[in-house]
Amino acid sequence: MVSKFLNLLGSGRRARRGATALEYALVLAFVAVGVVAALNILSGDVQGSITSVGTKVKGAPNSVK
Repeated sequence: MVSKFLNLLGSGRRARRGATALEYALVLAFVAVGVVAALNILSGDVQGSITSVGTKVKGAPNSVK
């Protein structure tokens, strides 16, 4: 009787561990979607800034000899 109870408790722990792994996977997936969305939104601004800096550097006098 006690062994059946312990087996039942042990299987519950494994189920919780699996649920926790699934929860972490879902959180990771949501974070990844958020990062991709943020990069898509900001990509135009970043590209514009890089182009602006590149244009300013090309127009700067060459002070390195």
